[in-house]
Amino acid sequence: ARAADLPFGCYYSQPDWRHPDYHNENHAHYVEYFHAQVAELLSNYGELAVLWFDGLEEHFIFADEVEKFRDVEVYPSASIWDSERLFQRIRELQPNILVNNRCGMRADFDTPEQMIGGYEDRRAWESCITICKQWAWKPDDVLKSFEECIHTLVRVVGGDGNLLLNVGPMPDGRIEPRQVDRLREIGAWLAKYGESIYGTRGGPFRPGEWGAATRKDNQIYVHILAWPEDTLHLPALAQPITGVDVLTGGNATVNQSDEGITIAMAANDRDPVNTLVRLSVAG
Repeated sequence: ARAADLPFGCYYSQPDWRHPDYHNENHAHYVEYFHAQVAELLSNYGELAVLWFDGLEEHFIFADEVEKFRDVEVYPSASIWDSERLFQRIRELQPNILVNNRCGMRADFDTPEQMIGGYEDRRAWESCITICKQWAWKPDDVLKSFEECIHTLVRVVGGDGNLLLNVGPMPDGRIEPRQVDRLREIGAWLAKYGESIYGTRGGPFRPGEWGAATRKDNQIYVHILAWPEDTLHLPALAQPITGVDVLTGGNATVNQSDEGITIAMAANDRDPVNTLVRLSVAG
């Protein structure tokens, strides 16, 4: 990963069905084992970008402990995993690491799973979604279409989130060729339109059935995924629009008033996957 200039992170699933102390009366011993493994990961592999915990659900916790922590308002497993002590050690070993919210603490970001999170620009979040149906590779699993992948990406980023797209390797370590093809298609789209995704924030328009918007500096990128009618109606903007570019080709008529913004395009000018209109605004 580092040779390819990619940030390197670690995934850690707290449940370990093969460990003799897991899910029984020796749970305290298992917690020490778990903490030691996390410390090893953070000490022996250089600087890590992210630590991604998994396995928070109640059915991973032995039954008599569930009732003990059920009354806690949020994140009931903090005491079960001795998370406060763990997180203190994590911050000592890797002060700059990002940690997700699946170990009993809110940590740095939330992780809606197999769904697109709602618009949220006050706290970081990341939708974790599979490229097929399963997390692990499965022969003949249903592969998401190119359109579904792009729509998912746009709706996540338009909600001010990050997309974690899961790709499970085959038993020999290779990525299934058809999944490689899909990833290359997504990469080709990003090579053309990445300015509307990378380094942007969600908004100013909230995602809707029509699509989503992203923003960067004085540019607003309107991703129209489904035209509601001949004309798309958007809320008003305080800043005047100074320029309009249809990045996917064709011509758009954009009108701005105190009541809102309208975007109209001929049907044959609309992109079948994502009509991308860039609005430049003053200031």
